[in-house]
Amino acid sequence: MAKAYTKEFLVDCFCFRYDEAGLNTKSMRTMADKFYDTVSREKFREYCGLDSQEVARYKKFCLENGINY
Repeated sequence: MAKAYTKEFLVDCFCFRYDEAGLNTKSMRTMADKFYDTVSREKFREYCGLDSQEVARYKKFCLENGINY
């Protein structure tokens, strides 16, 4: 069974690739947070390109940097 990730985790996961590129994601986070509320968790992941590889990449970053959800 797949783990159900929190809204905060998925929004942060979505913004992670842009954070890595050095972009300011403050507005993007706000929009993603609101968007999450309009669709299901599964649709958010689909629309934002959060496949298992992207989630695993962000989870690895979190583990390496002591970020807990």
